[in-house]
Amino acid sequence: MVESTAKSDAMTAQDIIRLLGALEDRCHQYAVGLPEPDEIQNLWEGVMFYVGEDRLIAPLSDIKEILNFPHSITKVPGTKPWMLGVANIRGILLPIIDLQLYLIGRKTNRSRRSRVLVFQIGGGLTGVLVGEMVGMRHFAKDSATGKDALSGRFDRYIKYGFDQDGITWPVFKLSALADDPAFQIAAL
Repeated sequence: MVESTAKSDAMTAQDIIRLLGALEDRCHQYAVGLPEPDEIQNLWEGVMFYVGEDRLIAPLSDIKEILNFPHSITKVPGTKPWMLGVANIRGILLPIIDLQLYLIGRKTNRSRRSRVLVFQIGGGLTGVLVGEMVGMRHFAKDSATGKDALSGRFDRYIKYGFDQDGITWPVFKLSALADDPAFQIAAL
């Protein structure tokens, strides 16, 4: 008697296939689609930060890593004041530059919001200390403004900007900074 009950409660292969088909139909019915490729391609990503009172944004694609200020930095004798020194980051010696001191001649006041933006120069990495990192943002590519709409003291590093809520964020090109001959020579 037990044997016949077990057989009547058992599902056939066709029952299982029918249930899986019904489950698949329900999944398709409630599934939310991925964004269209055009939507994805129309976004530009950047990291927002301040240098003194100036707000800037760097392309996320230029930044290899974002670090807290290292606990230990070794000064390098015979370098310009904006060259803070080198830090050992997971076995890699990373030169750290005070970006504000380099650009406007005032030392960065470090706080809990200060960060080191790491980017590539040639075959190596370099870090720039920024006084305050605001966060990462996405901008619609069509909201970019031309350089003529921007004015400021960092013109040689800025090609365009983005408007967000009535505020213009100039795009600071770390690659332009790396190409600057004055930045390449930290020795006195």
